[in-house]
Amino acid sequence: AVRATLVIGLILLLAACAVEEGATSVQIAEKRFVSSEQPYVEVVSMVDRRSERAAHTAMVINASQRVIYDPAGTFQHEDLVERGDIHYGATDQLVRYYERYHARFSHYVHVQRIPLSPEVAERVLRRAQAQGPSPKMFCAIHTVDVLNESLGTSFGRSFFPEALRTSVARMPGVID
Repeated sequence: AVRATLVIGLILLLAACAVEEGATSVQIAEKRFVSSEQPYVEVVSMVDRRSERAAHTAMVINASQRVIYDPAGTFQHEDLVERGDIHYGATDQLVRYYERYHARFSHYVHVQRIPLSPEVAERVLRRAQAQGPSPKMFCAIHTVDVLNESLGTSFGRSFFPEALRTSVARMPGVID
């Protein structure tokens, strides 16, 4: 009886872990925002003014819908819904708000835009969705993982967002 109870408890625990927390598919569909701009991904770095080194990284992904991918971030807004570090409903106004949220006396926001084909932009979005929630301090590592797998880049994995910002600056076609 004790063994059966333990097995049932383990099954329930694993089932609970498999459920993704956050917005429902209906909520995500309701918040869907489609931009008229050409597809792109923007690597958004929050840069320390004193050291000139990025301290956090995120992405704005403009594919079949525009979203903000904020791995290990703390950003929230009542007009956005979130699942797995992705904020859905990223209108122009909310993207600007996201950038202003991170800009302060000690940090500024540096945006690097990578123009993409619709197919590649969609691949970036799907890969970011598959990533799921990121633990604290994994913003750069998980952003690199998404970019390397979906763009075919070979950025080095690092806990330091500045390494990613430097690598993206070297990409041909980046609008810095």
